Amino acid sequence: MNPVVRLCGLAVLALGTAATVAGLVLPWTLAGSRHPDLLTIAGIAFLGPLLSGLCLAYGRADPRRFRLIAGVAAVAGIAAALIAVGLVRLVSPAAGVAVGGPLTVAGAVCAALGWVLLAVAGPVLPPLTEPRPWLVAGLAAALLIVGAGFAIDWAREGRFVDATIAGKPPTTRDGGWPRSYAGTQLVGVHDGVAIVRGADGIRAVWLDSGETAWRYLRSDLPGEAAGLVDGAVVAVFGTVDGILVTGLDAATGRERFSRRYASGKIATVRAAGSIAVVSSAGVGAGDLLGISARDGSLRWRWAPARNGGPCDVTDLAATAETVAVAMRCRAEGVDDMAVGLTTSGAEERWSWHAIQRTNPELRVFAAESGFVTVTGVPHRAVYMDAVTGSVGARHDAAGALAVPSGTTLIYAEPSGDRAHLTAVDMRTGGVKWEVGLPGLGAYQPVAGAAADGRAYVLWRSPDGALRLVGADSENGAATDDRRISCTTRCPETSVSTASGRAVVATREEKSTTLSLTAT
Repeated sequence: MNPVVRLCGLAVLALGTAATVAGLVLPWTLAGSRHPDLLTIAGIAFLGPLLSGLCLAYGRADPRRFRLIAGVAAVAGIAAALIAVGLVRLVSPAAGVAVGGPLTVAGAVCAALGWVLLAVAGPVLPPLTEPRPWLVAGLAAALLIVGAGFAIDWAREGRFVDATIAGKPPTTRDGGWPRSYAGTQLVGVHDGVAIVRGADGIRAVWLDSGETAWRYLRSDLPGEAAGLVDGAVVAVFGTVDGILVTGLDAATGRERFSRRYASGKIATVRAAGSIAVVSSAGVGAGDLLGISARDGSLRWRWAPARNGGPCDVTDLAATAETVAVAMRCRAEGVDDMAVGLTTSGAEERWSWHAIQRTNPELRVFAAESGFVTVTGVPHRAVYMDAVTGSVGARHDAAGALAVPSGTTLIYAEPSGDRAHLTAVDMRTGGVKWEVGLPGLGAYQPVAGAAADGRAYVLWRSPDGALRLVGADSENGAATDDRRISCTTRCPETSVSTASGRAVVATREEKSTTLSLTAT
């Protein structure tokens, strides 16, 4: 048995030495590709690879003291590993733990283990003609490499992530709404779950039971934004020098990708076919990124700028072939404009300039084959083709809140006498239907959403009471009218809908808890 142990010890020692050297050469941080100081690198190199080489040479020259020499080398290897562990723990998680540090730790531990095996077996090698020891040593080395790989992956990412995947959906429908969850944003509704983003990550909640379906939480990075794109939750986390973007299957929570990009703080994630358009908002918005929701590859980067100066991004909408960016540019006066970009490469298809005589920022909504921009007070809406940018029909916006539904804009208009919904064909500007909403005379529309032939508008009364009103997108027929529980004025509200289900989220100012109610 001793020949097998000796050969395994040599193999493990060789792997550990090589890994330690490689770890000291590779970066220890993702941000800035930083290394430890030279004195520390020299100390680890001396206690690890250099001392191992000296001990091997001395052990061959004086075999009688080989076990003592091996013990000294093993202790030195453990000391090198402890120094490396301390340094890896000092790396800021927001800067990103690169492979160099964990690889150095793994290499030093392996080298120490190799010396322990050699101390047990002694210095004499097995005959080169005996295949069994070599086969066992090779198998041991392969297992060690696999184990070290898992350990390095845990050290870099796994220790910061708390993730589960979805099990079987509930068989009974008993949500017990409203319910409260840790979060700050209702991302959307997908396949029977509501997606909630918090500062610590993403949670998915079964609409039928209200229980958590899956989660992806991080202890190292703050969550900035998230969106539903091509069946995935694309979540953005802030880092020291940019962002970490993680794609999660919306139905199960399984991770599709996780990649870092250079970028400023992110405010929104919008879907453009299978591309996630990641953008900031407001003054100094910075570049927009087009990221594949399937593999996380960066497809394009586009800077919102005109006349030599940056522009503020005021709104964003997208179809499968075009991304429409609403901007306010100030390099030469105030210029409100919309720019159409190809979803595949961010080439500019067209631009449209608004004539603004008042201060409200430009808004843009996506239709099936075009966009509608809304400007001014009173609001003026203009339809334009998504591909060519050619301007079509114009109409006066029929309400204070607009909810896009296919090729229709559904306007919600408050009134002391008769609050009402009005559906306008985006392409022609013609009114398709109008319905009154009795009992909402003092209410104001605060949020809306539409999908699958249904539109939902959330109304708030002066005392903070909320009512969710649903209507058929084709004819305005009432589908829902329910009161939403809210103990105060609930300053932050949102609505999302999919597959005939609607979810209302309310949040108190600066609160880290969302209250959800599902229909």
